[in-house]
Amino acid sequence: MLGNEAIVRFFEQNNICDIFHLPGIHTLPLNKEFCRRGNSVFLARHESNLAFMADGYARATGRCGVMVITPGPALGNVMAACMEAYGSDVPLLIIHVALEGKGSGKGALHEITDPEGMFRHITRGTIVVDKPAALIPGLEAALRHAVSGRPGPALISVPYTFFEKEVSYPEIAPSPERRGAGFSGLGELLRGKERLVIIGGWALMEPRLRDLLVKLCREHAIPFLTSTAGKGVLREDGPEAFGNMMRKGIVREILAQADLVIALGTRLREVDSKRRGVKIRELVHLDIDDRWINKNYPARLWAAAPMGEAVEALGDALQGFRSTWDLPAMKALQHDETERLKKDSPGFAVMSCIRSCIPDDACTVWDLNMIAYWAEYCFPVLEQRTFIAPRGISPIFYAVPAAIGAKIGRPERPCLCVVGDGGGLPGLAELATVQKYRIPVVFLVYNNSGFGILENYMRGRYAMENTMDLTNPDFVRLAEAFGVRAARAENLDELERVLRTEITWEEPFLVEFKYPVFPPPWDI
Repeated sequence: MLGNEAIVRFFEQNNICDIFHLPGIHTLPLNKEFCRRGNSVFLARHESNLAFMADGYARATGRCGVMVITPGPALGNVMAACMEAYGSDVPLLIIHVALEGKGSGKGALHEITDPEGMFRHITRGTIVVDKPAALIPGLEAALRHAVSGRPGPALISVPYTFFEKEVSYPEIAPSPERRGAGFSGLGELLRGKERLVIIGGWALMEPRLRDLLVKLCREHAIPFLTSTAGKGVLREDGPEAFGNMMRKGIVREILAQADLVIALGTRLREVDSKRRGVKIRELVHLDIDDRWINKNYPARLWAAAPMGEAVEALGDALQGFRSTWDLPAMKALQHDETERLKKDSPGFAVMSCIRSCIPDDACTVWDLNMIAYWAEYCFPVLEQRTFIAPRGISPIFYAVPAAIGAKIGRPERPCLCVVGDGGGLPGLAELATVQKYRIPVVFLVYNNSGFGILENYMRGRYAMENTMDLTNPDFVRLAEAFGVRAARAENLDELERVLRTEITWEEPFLVEFKYPVFPPPWDI
């Protein structure tokens, strides 16, 4: 078959249903095949947005996000998204439509030297297809790089001339199942302990593991905390769940009183833990590989293994154990904390208003803004894969396209995108994409007429005001220019009214929330 036919067959055999793509002159033979076969292909207005859509899709579904990228400037435009996916363990397959190697150095259209070299430090693997027979083995290898072990982005370069050349389609043998390390010593280490705590991360995001962890925590009276990426592993309104490990109050007290912390499927990165004041006295660290073990906290015991094995081994080691924590009393204290924060902190009040007005299973996607920082700390997440935030390298322009990708991947779930005016405006050109495919995302634009977090720092560190101001459009009229319904709210009552009465979740909608800057959660 021809190369373009082989690529489409590869997608079908690997259950790749949705493809993110911005076409160019080099991709036209592949575009012809997409049209002929009726593939589900989503075209965006900018490659950076396209790549963030694939990222949001992968986080919301647990499947690999797949994109087809043209050479030169288009490839450069996906680098930030690739960095974010690499930093957040998000599986992406980047199919780079490359120029043919034998013509390099002659000034061809979009030509750059060693394009794959730009990605070698921000991918799980890069592959260059140098002959037609290597096309399908190369695609299979790249997909394995993306989804096996610790997931992440993988790049494969395919010369555009191969689309219309004959290629073979070999049978690819499945990779052997990865086995984990042993857990000897875990039971011995638990002996004599009275106050265990579990911190769970992104690698636990599987329904089967949720059930196992709920049973384990309730039987043994163990409080469960999460990293930001792990929010939603367990329902945060459950009796054993106390939210993000970064929180102050009762969460800080739990960690201070714990005689053993068991970290499951979380990297305990400096930006997520130490920088946020998280202190751990004695640690067991079980993760999918050893890359992050002993980086920020020394572990008394560690193992690298699939998380299903790790949770089952922990359950076996805990036979006959019950901690001395009083979980109901601790939950009551946290409830009192929450009520005080609602009264004393505008940021918490805004975040709580949003939570109370949206469905339990709504997927929320956040960029870097003051509401999002409060959500990272305190937003109660009730379902897995419904809290999506770019904490790999923290790109500011993430949320609008990522929310579009998340909604494409999980169309049955309501989707709310919460962006700041600074981070939201560059991505709102994709309202054209929303309208083209009728993707019913609700966008909440927090408009404080500036880069709020930077304004807060300038005020606190240098006693300087209004140094981070922005000149903004009328966001309501901007949305309406794309044919998207919109409304404006300027206080909490108006925001609640709009969220409860004007949004159907069945059509695109934009809410402009004009509200002053308020302090971040780490200042409270």
